[in-house]
Amino acid sequence: MYGYGYQYSSILKSGGGTPAPPAFDADYQSVLDYGTAQGYTLPSGGQQTLQNDLLVALKAAGVWSKLDTFANFATDGDSDFALIDWIRLTNYTAINSPTFTTNQGFTGNGTSSYIDTNFTPDLDGINYTLNNACILSWLYTNNAGVIVGTNSGQPRIFSLLGSFFRLNSSNIGFNVDFTSTGLMIGNKTASNTHSWYNNTTNYSGSGGGDTASSESLWIARNSTSYSSNKISFIGAGGSLDSENTNLYNALNTYLTSL
Repeated sequence: MYGYGYQYSSILKSGGGTPAPPAFDADYQSVLDYGTAQGYTLPSGGQQTLQNDLLVALKAAGVWSKLDTFANFATDGDSDFALIDWIRLTNYTAINSPTFTTNQGFTGNGTSSYIDTNFTPDLDGINYTLNNACILSWLYTNNAGVIVGTNSGQPRIFSLLGSFFRLNSSNIGFNVDFTSTGLMIGNKTASNTHSWYNNTTNYSGSGGGDTASSESLWIARNSTSYSSNKISFIGAGGSLDSENTNLYNALNTYLTSL
């Protein structure tokens, strides 16, 4: 039996009467085609199947259609393939050599290295808006530092500010659990904010909004603060409050299959 998410073909091989291998989901095939065109080393065949299944699961969960940007750093492809934005078919930019670990992700050095997503919410956001937004990450290791920030460090996105994270607001915060690993999501819906750690609501709050960030989102850096977290996934788009459980299950199933 082929992996979940495949579309079976009735086409037969010319000599043996065996069904031809089914095609990947068109959006995942586009990721592979982009990587091939750029000359990157693609994931192994087995992992391509797992990544295809992940993308299909994200679609089934109602997550894929809400994302504006998404990257899977946990791959056995090369570090360039790991930096592909699966939604926009562009690349994130690794700056000052964050460490890439096969099947785990990228780790900042805490002093100078980070990743520029090249995604600016108020310019590139389609699903991501002031009052309907999320930023998701999966921490493989958590070293109590910045997950996502910006150049100015304005507290208007999912970035470290003291012991709080902020999302599209300077006066709505939610607590940070610096011991957790796994899926971490900041959501904003209307004037409400929610943070999730895996399948648990960590904090809820409400208040006024400011603006979606006009600066590119940075991973492992906020202004002059850096971190040494190891991050496996990153994404941003519309609020995923109701999709949290299915998103967690899809990402966790992928990682535990590597």
